[in-house]
Amino acid sequence: MKDTTTIKNLIGLSQEEMAMLLGITESQWSMYKSGKRDIPLAAKQQLAALLSNTQQAKSVSPESIKMAEKEKKSEKEWLKREYKAIDHKQQYLERKIIAIENIRVECFAALEVVHYLESQSENEFTISLANSIKTRATNTLDKHSSSRLLEMKLKKESCEMLKYSLVQKIKEH
Repeated sequence: MKDTTTIKNLIGLSQEEMAMLLGITESQWSMYKSGKRDIPLAAKQQLAALLSNTQQAKSVSPESIKMAEKEKKSEKEWLKREYKAIDHKQQYLERKIIAIENIRVECFAALEVVHYLESQSENEFTISLANSIKTRATNTLDKHSSSRLLEMKLKKESCEMLKYSLVQKIKEH
């Protein structure tokens, strides 16, 4: 992998802050970084001292430690909230899946009744009723199609995998 470490990565200062610290203008700093211009010797020495200090093994500042702890705590709280939200979504999907499966079973049962009525009766009322039942059942099956059911099952599986990942991340924190 290509090393893309920059002076900004090492020191963490903005272009303006770096120029002010070195006692030069922003444009001088910018041109130095791009290799178009040199900077005064005093600025180079200051930069060397800064870079040397950042590369030496040293203790981490108390502010950095506090900030890292605060971020870690915040991340863990976010992970827990996200877990609850995903768990809720998964439970919702489970209920919807069960409901759709029940609706589909009922519609297929109704279509069996239609088949029976059509084969057993020549009564105009019964045939009309059978057609009405067939229309309702097929429209309902179109609305609650097997592909829609599959989509919900895949979303539920996705929630399960995400919950597993969240649990692992929570344990790491």
